Amino acid sequence: MFLHTVGHNLRNRVVGHNFHRSGETVSRYFNKVLCAVGELRGDLIRPPSLQTPTKIAGNHRWDPYFKDCIGVIDGTHIRASVPKDVENSFRGRKSYPTQNVMAAVDFDLRFTYVLACWEGTAHDALILRDALERENGLRVPQGKFYLVDAGYGAKPGFLPPFRGVRYHLNEWGSNPVQNEKELFNLRHSSLRVTVERAFGSLKRRFKVLDDAIPFFPFPTQVDIVIACCIIHNFVIQDGCDEFIIPETNWKSQTCCNSTGATMDASEGQGGTNGTATWGPMQSAFMLSYLANLVASGAKTSSGFKMSHYNACAKAINEKFNSKYKGEHVKNHLRTWSRKFQRMNKLKNISAAGWDENNFIITLDEEHYNSYVADHKPDAEYLNKPLEHYGLMQTIFGNSMAKGKYAKDSSSNLGTEPVDVENEEVQEQKEVEFSDASAIPSTHGPIPSEQGATSVSRPKSKRARRAESEEEAMLAVFKDVGDNIAKAIEKVAAPPPPPPTNDLPDDLFDMVQSIPGFQPAHYDFYFGYLVENPHIGRAFYKLPFASKLTWLSAFVSQRRDPDTWWNGSMVIWYDDMARLSV
Repeated sequence: MFLHTVGHNLRNRVVGHNFHRSGETVSRYFNKVLCAVGELRGDLIRPPSLQTPTKIAGNHRWDPYFKDCIGVIDGTHIRASVPKDVENSFRGRKSYPTQNVMAAVDFDLRFTYVLACWEGTAHDALILRDALERENGLRVPQGKFYLVDAGYGAKPGFLPPFRGVRYHLNEWGSNPVQNEKELFNLRHSSLRVTVERAFGSLKRRFKVLDDAIPFFPFPTQVDIVIACCIIHNFVIQDGCDEFIIPETNWKSQTCCNSTGATMDASEGQGGTNGTATWGPMQSAFMLSYLANLVASGAKTSSGFKMSHYNACAKAINEKFNSKYKGEHVKNHLRTWSRKFQRMNKLKNISAAGWDENNFIITLDEEHYNSYVADHKPDAEYLNKPLEHYGLMQTIFGNSMAKGKYAKDSSSNLGTEPVDVENEEVQEQKEVEFSDASAIPSTHGPIPSEQGATSVSRPKSKRARRAESEEEAMLAVFKDVGDNIAKAIEKVAAPPPPPPTNDLPDDLFDMVQSIPGFQPAHYDFYFGYLVENPHIGRAFYKLPFASKLTWLSAFVSQRRDPDTWWNGSMVIWYDDMARLSV
């Protein structure tokens, strides 16, 4: 059932019908086999041999120039089904979302390393750097190298072709080699075609990878890519098969080196691409211009259009009297894109903090020194404000490839499904699965998948009923739990301190020290303070002017000439007028 699914891209319902099994059975055993195939990765995806490959040894076209080459590295795009909110980062040069899969292949067409699940917008060089930085990632032995295309760049262990020189076989036709660079590119291309043959045979063998619309959850889509590479290695370990076209059947190439040029000759005159020099002010203006475009809604789901780049170049030329072109703006934006990707990756390193207001990745002195000692180029991004980070965040946003879902061939595939009880299995068999929910996965959703997805998976009636009952039960438990928690807090809380009615010993003397009142006033106010000790303690701590105000207000509210003023009201009013002045 597993091989039928990945080999012919069959849906869960079709496989269940062919094998007379329920959808639950097909789903459960698909995940079991996917997990089991992943356990074979250590035996079938192994590093390449350090010996000179038999394809190169003794062949005058490549030996001794490529005798230390151990394989070829390239990437391929495989169609993906992802949530709507992250779809922009997966839609690169294709009209649909893809995952960018990087693979290393030896000259026997065996996969020696696979890194899947990078977003379709990710650059090949970024994926290669991620593979090299992984704990069990890609390793290049000392003195050996891989062949790569021009997108990866020249660095120790990786040999690209010359830029601006004819390279692909269909560019030669009947025109012979003109110089040493063309000769190198011709032989480099004839060797690097190995990885294209491997990708072609992989997709022909497994139709689930050949531009088919995925119906699995996204984590399962990633596991299937690596599992298919493992099975591919298993199939060809005893020799080639019908999915691999032997080199003897290829159409012969008539282009050859009629001049007898050698590989170690001096460099010739190859074409070069136009470049432009960017200053800080031009870069800031470009980012600000493009950020305003995004804010106005001009950016499309697949990136900026060429008209946007041309308009940006025109605006820069008018401001700085320069001669930039749209291609220059496009290429320079890629440079800032790589910087933004690096900044976001550094935000997640151990012990790093993030200042959202000032855009600073913070590290204490100890962690900073230890990290910079091993990663010197990253020092410019740490403990200092990140230049133009806010503008880049506006421009790239969700369309930026981050590689947070990436998984290589050294990782476990799938999760072993848990067997359910017989009664639940029997009930599940009665559920009619739709094509959209063909093969449920045990992985669960990937992070930030809370938005709408490009593949709808409606829940069954039984699942909705169980979910409703579970929510009601959780609500009851929560209500009971809250009441119990309140009761425990009430019992466990310390008793409040007993009220105290103690008044300062010299309170009456203080009251009498306030001038301008009759003795009866002092007596009655002191009695009032004794009846209200909390007011008495507060009155005792007040400054003199506030005490005078309190006592005056008390006397004015409680004046009663029949009981204790005794005809002295005129004198009292005269005193109050004097005090107020």
